[in-house]
Amino acid sequence: MRIPKKRLAVLREHINAESSHDMQNLLLGMTPDCFNDVACVPKPFVGPKKVAERYRKHWAGFPDFKVRVKRILAADDKCIVTENEWSGTHRGTFLGLRPTGKRVRVRALVVWHFKGGKLWGETVFFDLGSIQKQIGARVLVPSTGRTRSRRT
Repeated sequence: MRIPKKRLAVLREHINAESSHDMQNLLLGMTPDCFNDVACVPKPFVGPKKVAERYRKHWAGFPDFKVRVKRILAADDKCIVTENEWSGTHRGTFLGLRPTGKRVRVRALVVWHFKGGKLWGETVFFDLGSIQKQIGARVLVPSTGRTRSRRT
């Protein structure tokens, strides 16, 4: 798996901008039709305004948010797949979860999509249940209203 140095530099610059909450440089390295598709969110964020909205919400939920690439898992001419770890203190609402002040560490799998010399978008997979557990959130499973009878 040989990845061009320029592509790695684009990825490194994006990660640095993401961790330093530098929206201008983050978007500068992305295409005009950029996207951010987070698996546990119903719809992808498409276009610079929506992508910026996604990051602002993430940074508001975790003002000290930092991300690091732990390892590169795969790559081809259009994408790189990485195992990442992000961390931060839950000080604002995040995906509907009210702030708890608790620190989290989250493992994620990210597919980085490239178009030309820029980052086109990200497809992000992480375990929301792990975040809920770390912040002490109660997860309620709605009742169906039916009761099961036991056969003996």
